[in-house]
Amino acid sequence: MVKMVRFDLPERFSDNFGDPIDQIFHLLEKINNTPFNQDIILNYDNARFTHPFFSLSLPLICTQNKRDGRNISLKSDFNNPFTRDYMSLIQFPNGFDPMTLEIDEFSTYLRSFKSKTYLPIINFPVGDGLNVTSVRDHFLSAVNQLLLHMCGLTAPMTTALMYLIDEAVNNILHHSYDDKGFLLAQYYPSKGYLDIVIADIGRTLLQSYQNMDRYKKIVLSHNDAMKAALEGKSTKSETIDRGFGISTSKDMLISGLNGKYFLWSGNVLNIHNAEINDIVNLPETISWQGVYLCLRIPVVPKQGFNPYDYMG
Repeated sequence: MVKMVRFDLPERFSDNFGDPIDQIFHLLEKINNTPFNQDIILNYDNARFTHPFFSLSLPLICTQNKRDGRNISLKSDFNNPFTRDYMSLIQFPNGFDPMTLEIDEFSTYLRSFKSKTYLPIINFPVGDGLNVTSVRDHFLSAVNQLLLHMCGLTAPMTTALMYLIDEAVNNILHHSYDDKGFLLAQYYPSKGYLDIVIADIGRTLLQSYQNMDRYKKIVLSHNDAMKAALEGKSTKSETIDRGFGISTSKDMLISGLNGKYFLWSGNVLNIHNAEINDIVNLPETISWQGVYLCLRIPVVPKQGFNPYDYMG
């Protein structure tokens, strides 16, 4: 008889930037310490106040474990009616696929979120075919415009937000080698910031570097790969050294906006805010297959902020 184990997920999260991320770590550790032949149920029914950083991880964790052959499922009936309505609106857990709409329908679909403070989970297509590229570009443009409206942004914040999102999405498009990337955003008007998580479950940064001859003998660990990415070492071609655009985005977010940045790939993370800029090695049981990026973006910049000061 197959034994089944149930993990009850958090009911709420604090305002602390790291709290939902820590909860992902705890969950992964529990999953990976569970014998492989045991079925796992992730129980989110009791959630009252969710957070995008945590919520987006759940369907991706399930998908990745299923790819590895583990029998895992997510229970998300939501006993709290307000939570149930919200999670339904953001299309949790599967998200919204823009490939199911015609390009001229994007604005109509997103218009229903104009009075909200959040976006649905968006599964943006990864690939370089003409149709895929066109759909992705048009939809992400519509997403940018909606966020600008939602947060009531004016220049120079409009430029900054669009740059931060576009750079993050383009990094996933480049390295992922999977068919989907994922985005979820929540604006907190009373707190003055926007939380965005952008993720994939394709290749890790290490796998991206190891795929290139010039890095095979020098980027040998997840820690090496994180350092290389933060230093701007490119994986985009043998001749172009544009890098990931991470350093520019981080400088703009931290120095220009006093925001917070978290990047995780494999079992290594980088956490950067006004107080710290650390690369941290995690146990092997706390590893992300792909890249998980969390941004906390204040909607009011520092005095004198000019995004073009950071966009060399």
